[in-house]
Amino acid sequence: MSTEYVSAEHYAEFLERLGHRVRRVNDLYWFNTQRGVYTSFPFHRSISCSEVSRAEILQKDGLLLRYGCPEGEGVSSFRMLCSNPDYDFPALRSRTRTQVRRGLESCRVEQIDFSLLHRRGLQLNEDTLIRQGRSVPADLERYWTGFYDAAQRTAGAEAWGAFVDGDLAAYLISFAIEDVANMTIVRSSTAHLGCYPNNALVFRFLQERLRSGRVRCVSYGYQSVQSGTDSLDQFKSGMGFVRDAVDQRIEIATWARPVLNRLTLPAVARLLGLAGNPEQTAKIRGIAEWYRQQPTHAEILARRAKAAA
Repeated sequence: MSTEYVSAEHYAEFLERLGHRVRRVNDLYWFNTQRGVYTSFPFHRSISCSEVSRAEILQKDGLLLRYGCPEGEGVSSFRMLCSNPDYDFPALRSRTRTQVRRGLESCRVEQIDFSLLHRRGLQLNEDTLIRQGRSVPADLERYWTGFYDAAQRTAGAEAWGAFVDGDLAAYLISFAIEDVANMTIVRSSTAHLGCYPNNALVFRFLQERLRSGRVRCVSYGYQSVQSGTDSLDQFKSGMGFVRDAVDQRIEIATWARPVLNRLTLPAVARLLGLAGNPEQTAKIRGIAEWYRQQPTHAEILARRAKAAA
């Protein structure tokens, strides 16, 4: 298969255009997904905790890291990947096949220009947030207008849309990094959900990308640190994505560990819950639980020494 290598530098430039801080350390890029929280990309690469330089990555503004690592160095987790070059209906679960067929009957799916999302994509972002029980930010239009502009200028970025009677019913945005297409955004209109636009959209995108030879696989991201995402994982599995086993690890900045540690993180999550921020509370609870479960650096070193003896 002939693949088209897309440098991770392009995605780094995209993130910087959005205002993220991006740092390159030990042949990986790291960026702040939100204030104080850094994660690595290319997303399909794992890194051993012994190769992670917390001080160099976090510097003065970083509070914690989250990244994929080899088995035994973090909490057992997975990435959702699809790498079947013959991807078609047999790759789907039986119930999903019916939904995809109905979606394809009702929807026209095609690659679209980012400029179309300026005019017709904003409402889909709001609809999706509301369905997920999340608050709609006051700067939604400003943020997504900037997002589309930045993506338009990024090598390896593409947008696809599903249309019902001429209306944009769903769209996705993918960024190729190296030889992997990363589906980072999938949004849909509440009014057209009965036409299964998400199923039709993802199916057609996977078909086109995996058969084209342009990428080795398509990624739909890591397991979420938040609980309550089972329905989304089931959607991904139904569409033919498989769980690629990988550990995930949380690292906390040295200066913050006296305050944020295995004992205090649950209390921090409870305080955030009282402050009325359920989404942040769920994330902090997930981080606290993973941090509590994962082995310490000393335990990892002891395990390695025992294996080498």
